Amino acid sequence: MELISTRDSRRVVSFREAVLDCIPKDGGLYVPAREEDLRPWIMYMDETTSFASIAGTLTSALLREEFSPVVCERIAAAAYTGFSPELRQLDDRFFSLELFHGPTGCHKDFGFLWFASALEHLLVMEDRNAVVLAATTGVTGRSLAAAFAGKKRLKLVLVYPKGTLAGLEKKNLAWNGGNILPVEVEGDLTTALNLVRSMYADPDLVARHSLTLANTMNIGRLLPQVFFYMYAFTRLRKKVRGDIFYSVPSGNYGNLVAGLYAWKFSLP
Repeated sequence: MELISTRDSRRVVSFREAVLDCIPKDGGLYVPAREEDLRPWIMYMDETTSFASIAGTLTSALLREEFSPVVCERIAAAAYTGFSPELRQLDDRFFSLELFHGPTGCHKDFGFLWFASALEHLLVMEDRNAVVLAATTGVTGRSLAAAFAGKKRLKLVLVYPKGTLAGLEKKNLAWNGGNILPVEVEGDLTTALNLVRSMYADPDLVARHSLTLANTMNIGRLLPQVFFYMYAFTRLRKKVRGDIFYSVPSGNYGNLVAGLYAWKFSLP
């Protein structure tokens, strides 16, 4: 998969470059350079295909120039073994895709799990380390921690307003030998966000500590949300005749963009 900046289509980068250096110097965002035809893979899968297998197959289809099929399967298996969305049939025409079946019950679990796994595999292959720095509160912080805990090549720094983060396992904290460092700040979430933004605005600091983002500005965080739609289709394809309409909460722009990518990747 090749990616381009939304502000300079002449600069083409690999998935690896887009994930590790996710903020283009022109201030844009990295997006797929072209549409991908995943229909042959999607049509091969059905309701018996596990979410981990779907994710591994589509990872291989999208990133075959950079990862072998074996590595793609390992990325997905490490992320999703024991975790999967579930599609519930509500009546003859309506279905609900449940995304609260991850380790913390947060819909963001599935994106974080794949991103952390892909990033760890990439860092092992290159024999290097990286730091994910994020401003957060509550459930998002717990979801991040669950996905990144125990990674050997990754450190996670969580910057949060005092008193808003709880539920982290003590064994995963940096002072207990883990790879997660929570940092309390006085003020609200905006204070934490501004602090983190000021760090990412310093190119030397970013390069020196190999900082990268874990939000949907990073294509590695957004890409696995595309798999939701493929998974839903495999469960629907034998039950529905005619058009399928997907609906997402109006404030969930990450899943909305992922749905548009799924469409551009030839989701029937």
